Amino acid sequence: MNVLGIDFGLTRIGISVASTESGIAFPREVVKRNDHLFDVLEKIIKTDDIQQVVLGMPLKRDGSVGDIYSELDDFAEEIKERFNVPVELYDERYTTKLAEYRLSKAGIKAKDHKDIADSVAAQILLQEWIDELAK
Repeated sequence: MNVLGIDFGLTRIGISVASTESGIAFPREVVKRNDHLFDVLEKIIKTDDIQQVVLGMPLKRDGSVGDIYSELDDFAEEIKERFNVPVELYDERYTTKLAEYRLSKAGIKAKDHKDIADSVAAQILLQEWIDELAK
């Protein structure tokens, strides 16, 4: 099954893709949240034959939902309606921090992180979801 991972943000959306058969998630791109966002998602969903979407749910340290939960929920519903694909919300705590750490360890300068950190965060959350699924 081909899966799309999304790290949801108010300004940018990080995207990753994976196949449950390979068990490996790959970062794809970062998309600005604008009028063309759903066009980009539609292209990826069709091109990669996506059958499941895993959407990062921003939880606080105590496990309660984050401030943007209502926008995230609306976004999830729109994906379901537009593309007729199931959407699962998955805990994304610390994925952005982990992505930034990995980028720093890879020698990428901090000023360049914002261009790719969200897609790496999406990859991390999708990889965690796949690993959990495999258990």
